[in-house]
Amino acid sequence: LLLAGISGTGKSRIVRELARACWDEGSEEYKAQKPSNFEMVQVKPNWHDTSELIGYVSRIDGVHYVVGPFLKFMVKAIQNPDIPYFLCLDEMNLAPVEQYFAEYLSVIESRKLQEDGSITTDPIIDYSNTHEYQSLIMQLFPDDDEMRDAYLTEDGGLRLSIPQNLIVVGTVNMDETTFSFSRKVLDRAMTIEMNEVNLYGGLEKRYEKIGKLSNVELVANAVEGVDVYNNYKDVCDTVIDYLEKVNTTLQATPFKIAYRTRNEVLLYVVNNLPYDNKEEVGDEYVVARALDEITNMKILSRIEGDETKVSSKFLEELETTINNGLSSIFEGPWGIEETDETYKSVSLAKIDEMKERLKSGYTSFWI
Repeated sequence: LLLAGISGTGKSRIVRELARACWDEGSEEYKAQKPSNFEMVQVKPNWHDTSELIGYVSRIDGVHYVVGPFLKFMVKAIQNPDIPYFLCLDEMNLAPVEQYFAEYLSVIESRKLQEDGSITTDPIIDYSNTHEYQSLIMQLFPDDDEMRDAYLTEDGGLRLSIPQNLIVVGTVNMDETTFSFSRKVLDRAMTIEMNEVNLYGGLEKRYEKIGKLSNVELVANAVEGVDVYNNYKDVCDTVIDYLEKVNTTLQATPFKIAYRTRNEVLLYVVNNLPYDNKEEVGDEYVVARALDEITNMKILSRIEGDETKVSSKFLEELETTINNGLSSIFEGPWGIEETDETYKSVSLAKIDEMKERLKSGYTSFWI
């Protein structure tokens, strides 16, 4: 997950408070300055490989593995599968993400839903019969003989895979000191903007309580469209019809929707269905609202370029397609602002921003 926005809007703080909300109010973990299921790692501008985050092999004073903060925290999540664990990479784009986080970006593509309902991945560091690997496991499981032996077993042993209760969140500020995101990163992340500021917010109440959270709300139980399609066929068909219309507009551009994006859109919409309040809006509104949000997060976030690549005509056609698509699911009207007559569409509002930005000769999703 990428939390993008201007500095000082509480991006890193909300990650900490989400982790706190996983504990019972009044418990020691809830009252702690830093709950045990939260870790913040400050990204440094000189990170150009995985050594600082994941670790590296050292041959000083004998061959051994120097363990990075990511693996240490990942093991905590492995040992406590019933609690969501939040890793916050603060100022994530101070260095090129696809360089220092390459292993993670590749491994999460291997996620697979098993018959027992668990989600597994390929190992982020695979077994090897070496002193380096033994040194790594000894450091990660110093007080757990059973787990240590399981990870050191060559045939049928456990492997250092990404646990499904590990949630990685990067905070993002876009300015002249930061790197832009490659498509490899954007295709594997959800982007949420936090740019709106209410200067009266937080003055009367110190904290806004999130409410108790658990694995049920936060941890995935599906990874591909096929995992939800048969149980939610009508909703999924509605989503695919919308995506096909959007893809027609994206034809002959590098921004077309492929299978990965389709899967994530289906999962996002299906996971929003429990929030339906049938007395007020019904399924149609929930589906349209979810599609509006995911269009902004997964489709518009990848669009950037000058007039030769992203013309004003293209943005206008995309705006019309999205508007018509949302209105066909839930009769609007949808607009760029919330009024008594219109529902605010975050994707239409973003396209309006991008059209205005294009007047300077170049546009993108990012400020």
